[in-house]
Amino acid sequence: MSSYSSHGAAQAGPSRTPAHAHLSPSFNPTPLSPHAPRSIPNSPILVQPLPSTSALHEESLRSSEAEYHRQIAQAKRERELAEALQEQQWEVERAAVRDSQGSWGPSKRRAANTSSGSSGGSTAGFVRPPQAYELYQAIDRKDIEFIMRVRDHAFHLLLQKNAGQFPILYAARIGPGHRDIVILLIGALSRFVNQLEDDEFEKKETRNTLKALRSNLKLAIDNALLPGDSPHLLSSYLQVLIMSEGDAWVLKAVYEISLLLRDPQSAPVAAAEEMVRGFCTKELRGVSGGVGDVEEYIANAALDLIIMATWSLVAGQIDVEPLPTYTFARDLRTWTMLCEAMDENHDKMGKVSARLRKLSGQLRELGGDSKKGVRGRLRDVAAVVDVAE
Repeated sequence: MSSYSSHGAAQAGPSRTPAHAHLSPSFNPTPLSPHAPRSIPNSPILVQPLPSTSALHEESLRSSEAEYHRQIAQAKRERELAEALQEQQWEVERAAVRDSQGSWGPSKRRAANTSSGSSGGSTAGFVRPPQAYELYQAIDRKDIEFIMRVRDHAFHLLLQKNAGQFPILYAARIGPGHRDIVILLIGALSRFVNQLEDDEFEKKETRNTLKALRSNLKLAIDNALLPGDSPHLLSSYLQVLIMSEGDAWVLKAVYEISLLLRDPQSAPVAAAEEMVRGFCTKELRGVSGGVGDVEEYIANAALDLIIMATWSLVAGQIDVEPLPTYTFARDLRTWTMLCEAMDENHDKMGKVSARLRKLSGQLRELGGDSKKGVRGRLRDVAAVVDVAE
């Protein structure tokens, strides 16, 4: 009975051995002590101390002052921008008033009527400023009267591009039937150059108009809008080119010619003609005919360089102003200015060297001979200047 019980107990099921019974005999787990020290979490440590309260206060004052100045500068820029925009708006409004009332003065209109042979007076002004589309409509229907009114009272419209085309090119692309309109527009551009008043050359508005005018004239030249040769158009383009770029080229040329005038053995007239011809050749490269069509302009410009260079030497000896550059190559205007300067400084001419006094008198006598053309006058001046004394 007991043996059966022992055997039955052995067969009752697998024995349950503790987990640590399989470990090494040397393993002796130690229970956690309630007094063991707990781990302390990491915390940052400041290597440098925090700035003092006074330092923070000073830094805040500096930041506040910098922000204040930044806001002041920003407000100033915004105010200047607003003033510029307002001035631009006023300029547009003033231009509109000028256009509606007529932008040319009475003297200009009289000169225009005289040069064109018209005896009917100036064209009528506009009640309101004309719009670009109205000009293009007038070109379409060949309304010469309206185009002439725009020329006299809203000239800037002739220089503005609309729908990707300038008026002069738009008229040319319509076809041969609008050739007379093209000639009218080109004549208006050239006419504007010749009728500028002397005091207008210093105005920024005039400079901007001349730059736009130069683009339109160059466009007309490049597209051969006039049949055959057009020397007046080319001359106007060269004149506008010099005017719009300022007087840098003229002053440089006058200085170089004045150096040659100091040497009796030199040929300043030939040098002046060569300088002008070189300038024209450069600007008219690619144009059919080139400088061959602007010989009158070359002669006029060369003669004016001699006159201006001579007076610059005289002015240096008697301490007076040189001749202005805005009369350059504009018919007899430079020669007229020379005569006026000599008359105004008649009492001082005795202080001028004998050679310059003689040369000034010769230029006054020969440079304005109305019985000869400009090329004839230039030849006469060269005969007395480009010779060894």
